[in-house]
Amino acid sequence: MKCVVALAILAFALLGQAAEEPTAKVLSNVERAIAGMDDNWQLRENAAEAAAKRFLAGGNLWVSGSIPRFDIEWVNRAGGLMPVAAVKDPAKIASGDVLLYGCFDGMDSDDAGVLKPVHDKGVMVIAFGSDSLCPKTRQVVDFFLPNYLPRGTPMQRQVAASMNLTHLWALTGDFVGACTRAGKMPTMWQSVMVDGARARNARYRTQSFHDDMRIPAQEPGKTGAAYLERIRSGVRGLRTQLDVIGKASAALRKTVAAGHTVFHANLGHFEPIRLVPVDLHVKMQILKRGKKAENLGKQAERGDALLCVWYTALPTELLQAAREKGVTSVCMVASNPENPIDTHAADIFIDPQWRFGDAAVTFPGYDVRILPPSGVLNSLVFYTILADCR
Repeated sequence: MKCVVALAILAFALLGQAAEEPTAKVLSNVERAIAGMDDNWQLRENAAEAAAKRFLAGGNLWVSGSIPRFDIEWVNRAGGLMPVAAVKDPAKIASGDVLLYGCFDGMDSDDAGVLKPVHDKGVMVIAFGSDSLCPKTRQVVDFFLPNYLPRGTPMQRQVAASMNLTHLWALTGDFVGACTRAGKMPTMWQSVMVDGARARNARYRTQSFHDDMRIPAQEPGKTGAAYLERIRSGVRGLRTQLDVIGKASAALRKTVAAGHTVFHANLGHFEPIRLVPVDLHVKMQILKRGKKAENLGKQAERGDALLCVWYTALPTELLQAAREKGVTSVCMVASNPENPIDTHAADIFIDPQWRFGDAAVTFPGYDVRILPPSGVLNSLVFYTILADCR
């Protein structure tokens, strides 16, 4: 009898696990990853304080990585730091500088080769990656911040990269907090989509620190935790749309099964499609920058699909072109409470759970919000859709 009960419990657990796969499983594991970052906040705080110490002493902040567009995600970003630069020439990175590096799963040997000469000349290296990061790479970094994503997550490598972005921005928040405890406030961007932002940004563009405002000292770990809570809240919001995400996945499956084309358009710093392998079960044709609507009108045919990863305003012309051609459109765009969008312009609309202006965390005493969630949440929606397209 005990054996029967045990088997029944096991069967129930397996059924529950199967019911969670794959879209819900992505989001569940993302929540577990965020919990890991929360639980191990002191590791992040140690890295933030060490980086801030070098920056306050005159060191430069650099970003690079084997994760495609990891550097672009951190440079010139709404709510991000102004005094940072992407690595184009490693020779320019000097002793006393700080390098933040995103490790793409499976690229360990390449990462170690890139980081060793930089680390050897006295650069502080903070790496973001999965727990599986090889010892060779760990030996050439000063701080390693794991993404804590459980193994077995659908679209593992890609979702892990999204979690590395999450930890990157959480670290950024704690770095800023560490600077405030030294009496300094780094200059940070406001989204250029916001009225007056360009003039505001221009006042500070050449400065590393503000000389026109005093920001109260922030508690260790507080700002990073606030960012993680914002991403966690976004994931909860995505959970309420699992049926819509499922419809998006079904639309792409139907398109592929019928031998039609899935077109893709992106507007944003991070481009999640750059991380997708060429042999992915869903082949996508990228609509390049420029006349996307015109190009779709020329190339598409009835039965095709369009997957748009967008920023803060609907690509109305593109969606209209899709509708006229009989192309099923899937679109995600930030919400704007002051100027609501017409979500009916897309056949399937997904709210990526971030708002116009992008930056998500209110920083006491500062004139703008900081730390953008868009790259993380847009990429999570993208990968969650693809996870159920097999």
